[in-house]
Amino acid sequence: MTQGRKVHIVGAGLAGLAAAVRSAELGLQVQLSEGAPQAGGRCRSFEDSVLGRIIDNGNHLILGANPAIFAYLGAIGAVDKLTSLESACFPFLDVSSGAAWTVRPGAGRWPWWLLDPDRRVPGARLADYWAMLRILNAPASARLDEYVNVQAPMFARFWEPLALAVLNTEAAASSARLLGRVLAETLMRGGAASRPYFAHAGLGSALVDPALAFLERSSVATRFSCRLRGMDVNDDRVTRLIFDDEVIEIGADETVILAVPSWEAGALIPGLVVPTETRPIVNAHFQIESAFDFADGAPFLGVIGGTAHWLFRRGDVVSATVSAAGVLADDVALQVAEAIWRDVAAAIGRPGSPLPRHRIIKEKRATIAQTPGQDALRPPTATRWRNLLLAGDWTQTGLPATIEGAVGSGRHAAELAGNLAK
Repeated sequence: MTQGRKVHIVGAGLAGLAAAVRSAELGLQVQLSEGAPQAGGRCRSFEDSVLGRIIDNGNHLILGANPAIFAYLGAIGAVDKLTSLESACFPFLDVSSGAAWTVRPGAGRWPWWLLDPDRRVPGARLADYWAMLRILNAPASARLDEYVNVQAPMFARFWEPLALAVLNTEAAASSARLLGRVLAETLMRGGAASRPYFAHAGLGSALVDPALAFLERSSVATRFSCRLRGMDVNDDRVTRLIFDDEVIEIGADETVILAVPSWEAGALIPGLVVPTETRPIVNAHFQIESAFDFADGAPFLGVIGGTAHWLFRRGDVVSATVSAAGVLADDVALQVAEAIWRDVAAAIGRPGSPLPRHRIIKEKRATIAQTPGQDALRPPTATRWRNLLLAGDWTQTGLPATIEGAVGSGRHAAELAGNLAK
């Protein structure tokens, strides 16, 4: 039996929350500690004083082929916090030329939709999609530019926006293997797997608040504003966790799940190899006072040829995401807002309109760099210390550093902790 065996989870981002929820489901006694004043990490929501609206720290797209997320939502009773489109579709606008199109994967599991020019990227030949099949078996060492022609229209209109959205890394240098894994689970499996889902009241309302309520009902002890400063380890196990306010002795039958960012884990655990490079994401939120729509009435839009990469609509707020933002993340907020607003104004049919009320949010270390070299540095869940496990989108999940990877890593760590407690 696992009942009464204790697991200490450090970090209440999505990986830590998922680990805590799954541990409670398995009957483990859970102590969850978080250094910040709130849970959610990079997926938190908050009420912005400038816009007077609840906004998400960053924009995230959930797809039908995200089993870990839906298992997590099922456990916390929050599946209804997501809404989806009736069918999978991905609208795009090239702001430099005005060209617009929509990629529409078919409903079946086989990608017959690629034979229909009206469902594909305009200007792309059927032969251009051969790379989608080749990349499915890409080795871990392969870059995307080894599989696709970066000078072809298909790169700018398909591969680059896909790689930026999924990997938050410069497309040409990104990991072909990781992108292939996503294609295999989504576009290559048809409409149901590719269908976008949205947190209609915000990420916090869908992914964080219901988890905290579940943990409270499960009598999980949760602490905030208590940062882990160090760990004592002997030859084969963690013996103490050293927080700001107290030192916790780790019993002989207790387990620690470390669900903190990669750089924090690397600093806390002597000799742990972790990815060393990160990439920033810049998000801009604009309040639009009069009615507006994206193409086809969709709640999101891919942008080509501008500064922004993806736009999302919730109520009267448009939120824009710039992935692998590079030097943009170092620019002053007003310059960033003006550059992104030009794309938003074009997308809603109001080019040249004045900059509205806005909020700029910069995540300087939003994800690890998802190149082949950095992917090779991602550590497994289990460590050489028998009672120490890792969770986070930066661990070796086989997936990109996304919400699905974070939640899946936390659930996996909890299941290993449950096995240790048997």
